[in-house]
Amino acid sequence: MVRGRRMKRTVRNAGFVMLGVLIVMMSTSGALALEVAGEELGINLNFTYASKYMWHGYDIFGGNGAFQPSINFDYMGFIAGIWASYPDTSGSEDLSEIDLYIGYGRTFFEEESYAVDATILYTYFTFPKVSHKANLDAQEVDFIISMPNLIPLGPASLVPSYALGYLWDGVQGETPHFDGFYHIFGLSYDIPVPALIPEQEEQAISLKWDIAYNDGPFNTDSDWSYSTIGVSTTFEWNNVYLTPSLNYQFSFNDVVNDEDDFYATISFGYNF
Repeated sequence: MVRGRRMKRTVRNAGFVMLGVLIVMMSTSGALALEVAGEELGINLNFTYASKYMWHGYDIFGGNGAFQPSINFDYMGFIAGIWASYPDTSGSEDLSEIDLYIGYGRTFFEEESYAVDATILYTYFTFPKVSHKANLDAQEVDFIISMPNLIPLGPASLVPSYALGYLWDGVQGETPHFDGFYHIFGLSYDIPVPALIPEQEEQAISLKWDIAYNDGPFNTDSDWSYSTIGVSTTFEWNNVYLTPSLNYQFSFNDVVNDEDDFYATISFGYNF
């Protein structure tokens, strides 16, 4: 048990170490366009505010908002990063979250109508303010595919996607998560519009729709659990971007969520 607690502390501390490394790098260099073996290492620093934190259909903070900073590294298709979520009001502090993730993405048959974008992603969820006796740590692996050229429609393409995920307990987890799969089917479409910022080369109104089937996580019945529609756009200036979005979730399964939810997000970030 002591070994398990040490492993959890190590995972949690890793997030703060990576954040500290990035801050030092930013303070000592005006640019972070790093190259490794001739290939550029991409770094994205993002801060999102969400009016509700919705995750797999669940309203995590009970209708309250969330501050969600993240750091993402991208190199030759490999991705890794840290994502966190903190409530904007008291009462849900125990569900403050720091996640570590790593994955790989690749496009197959890029110029063909049957092109496929494929990504595999592993995430470790930690909850630093929860005692080890009620540990909520969890793990998840996702396999995500989309077909960006399959359905030409007007000035863009209607993009179908599918995500298969599996959720299970974290290291020496004390609270069972009732391991299980989930499936998410989606469609997205980007409508080109004139850029509102002169320096921005292109802009689009992004529309999305998805529907999820939960198969066991958190002791849910195997059933369709929710569907989401959303609209967003991104404003860019040099390497700075601002992305507002509006979303509405239709809930089908009372175990996951007993009401429909409207929520908005706004993301501010910088790509190095």
